[in-house]
Amino acid sequence: MSNYKALFEIGKILGAETNIDRLLPLAMDKVVEQTGAQHGVILVHGEDGELTVETARDLQKKDVEAAGLQVSKTIMQSVLETGQYVVIQNALATPRIRESASVTRLHLLSVACAPLRAGGETFGVIYIDNRAFTGVFDDETGKLLNEFAEMIAVVVKNALARRRFENRQLQLQAELAERQGFGRLIGGSQAMRQLFGRMVKAAEAEVTVLVTGETGTGKELVARLLHRQSRRSQHEFVALNCSALPENLVESELFGYEKGAFTGATQRKSGWIESAEHGTLFLDEIAELSPAVQVKLLRFLQSAEYAPVGSVAARKADVRIITATNRDLAKLVEQGKFRQDLFYRLNVVELKLPPLRERDDDILLVANYFLQRFARQFNKPIAHFAPDAVDLLENYHFPGNVRELENIIQRAVVLSEGQTIHADDLSLPLSPPAFQTTAASEEINFNAAKEKVLEKFERQFLGARLQETQGNISEAARRCGVHRKNFIQKMQQYGIERKDFL
Repeated sequence: MSNYKALFEIGKILGAETNIDRLLPLAMDKVVEQTGAQHGVILVHGEDGELTVETARDLQKKDVEAAGLQVSKTIMQSVLETGQYVVIQNALATPRIRESASVTRLHLLSVACAPLRAGGETFGVIYIDNRAFTGVFDDETGKLLNEFAEMIAVVVKNALARRRFENRQLQLQAELAERQGFGRLIGGSQAMRQLFGRMVKAAEAEVTVLVTGETGTGKELVARLLHRQSRRSQHEFVALNCSALPENLVESELFGYEKGAFTGATQRKSGWIESAEHGTLFLDEIAELSPAVQVKLLRFLQSAEYAPVGSVAARKADVRIITATNRDLAKLVEQGKFRQDLFYRLNVVELKLPPLRERDDDILLVANYFLQRFARQFNKPIAHFAPDAVDLLENYHFPGNVRELENIIQRAVVLSEGQTIHADDLSLPLSPPAFQTTAASEEINFNAAKEKVLEKFERQFLGARLQETQGNISEAARRCGVHRKNFIQKMQQYGIERKDFL
């Protein structure tokens, strides 16, 4: 392959791929293939001024792990200082270079290195080597490497700036979320923005709230955040899982009991309602309440009165009730398995948590949040996900939702040896497409599935064009080949806001 052909192939990669974590390995593979190098590495200055590895590839088009990655700092420092590319046919026979301890230790033979320059600043290098043969690289290799560096420098610098901006944005979002009381409830999708808005209103109101959603979506977290933002935040938040206790114990746990109320009741015990006085009582898995307890809970919601087991005297309590379920309460009402009047009392405000598979835009956002959090917690120098890990995360179904993603990232950070999380570190099985339902018996509607895939494509495509143009709608529409008016309509349809790309 000629230098021109190689650069043309690299140019096509630059035009087709906007994600730097995918772009650099693909481009580096082309350079390694063309030059006959054993290793190819791109290093850039981090925020601390130190060179950090962005990608490191070998002849087999695989990542070179940190443990096996060794480069000559002497050669790279020379290129950074002079701003000129270097080609060394035999490092061990080159005066000054061979005096470097790293050259001798690594037994380096053929080495080439070129600077990454943009805006008058050298911010990194591209480095290739071959430790098996001398004379593998010549001046044509140096020219190709330098032209490659010039071709990608602006793209890489902009992508790095965008990544730093996005990471900072993520950090600020997390900090803002903590201040506003949203804590680990992270998300930038339209569904999550709508949820945050409803949560703010629900927290301020003294009404019952029903939190619905699949297992692992964060229903108890939402309940705790509502309590934290309410006027009751200085009082107790008490949580009771209605499915975790035998049916005959739920009533006594909820309302308490008097001495002698039943065998074993040797002394009076207060219930969860009394414990939550002036605070919030969260009843998880509310659908599991027995009919008898449903009646007593309804009475409490209507009058704020209750009676402990074994007592005929009514007591009052000032408690806000928040409930949650992963079941369809309305359907249970239709089936006669849940009281309709209680359902209406509980469902004054419903907060429905979307499953993670319906929040495609949030998966990497949430994954990066957990990555940063656990990297700090376990003092690991892990910075980002490798392209294969990104692909796996974006295509995994997440039946366990955010809770499953959290556990996956925590395990990967604990077990990872390098600075990058790879697909193998995630230990994920192959997953059905995002549009496939979890219930094998449920019929998949072809048109609905197709519409969902099309929506994901359009959302990502429009977002990528807005990202490229820094929020210039007219230019983004031109690049998409659509009229500006139609582009704006699509933005409105998917809840895409221009300010997010400025």
